[in-house]
Amino acid sequence: MYSNFVNLLEKISTITTPLLFIVIIIELIFLFVGKKIKLKKESLVSLLCLAFGTIPYLLFYASLELNVMNWVYENLRIFTLKNTWYVWLLGFLCYDFMWWVVHYAGHKVRILWCIHGVHHTPKEMNMSVAIRGSLFDFVQYFHILAWLPIIGLNPYMILTIDLLSRLYGVFTHLNETRFRKTPILNKLLITPMLHRVHHSSNSTYLDTNFSNVFSIWDRLFKTYQEELDHVKPVYGITADESKTINTENVFSSQFGLFKDLIKDLKSTNSLSNKIKYLIMPPDWKPSPNNTCKKLA
Repeated sequence: MYSNFVNLLEKISTITTPLLFIVIIIELIFLFVGKKIKLKKESLVSLLCLAFGTIPYLLFYASLELNVMNWVYENLRIFTLKNTWYVWLLGFLCYDFMWWVVHYAGHKVRILWCIHGVHHTPKEMNMSVAIRGSLFDFVQYFHILAWLPIIGLNPYMILTIDLLSRLYGVFTHLNETRFRKTPILNKLLITPMLHRVHHSSNSTYLDTNFSNVFSIWDRLFKTYQEELDHVKPVYGITADESKTINTENVFSSQFGLFKDLIKDLKSTNSLSNKIKYLIMPPDWKPSPNNTCKKLA
């Protein structure tokens, strides 16, 4: 059974990886020609961020992730699930639920936001944003996959689902000139419209639409939000955070949020406050009357 999954994974990767970059470049060309892009270096920085993130992945993360998943599958699994269509559906649902959980944590825990926030730094929306990630993404996204074998999902099935889900995720980053309104699809799927809302820093849109494929989790956990006609999305991180980050600079994009965190850690001598700076939401401040606001 393992060989079947490995072959499927290899075939999908071989076909989709070059196709992915071709589609991203084609969209960028159309946007450049149509003068829909103002920050011309953002897409290049996104490509550089992908290159940075690939280094730790190739060096150790890919092997570590698979070894952990195989160990969990061989030693901790509760069931042994067969290779059937309904197991694949179960796998997709479980994977997407874990994505929601880890993604939610990435917005609510500041040290994780310093990692995930790199993906939210672009001020313009297009498919190149999908490949902008942090050098430390593996710290967070490891947990989407690593524990799913406990319920009996084959590790290679999970990796195949991960690949398919991420490919779909590239599509949801389409520029706003496409898929403006998709009310029917929104009932089941995270569409480009819903994901544009997720990338918006407007107060109405903050902390919404965390799922990657299925919108059911956001509906269930009350984090679902459609784009409103009277509220135009403003992409990027919040105004206070963006003051110190240049989205057209790879080092600023990668480490700007960490720099702000270190500054806050140095601002207090209280160990309790230092810990809270790490684990509380990104806008938390050590004030007796502090109330945590929502964040992008």
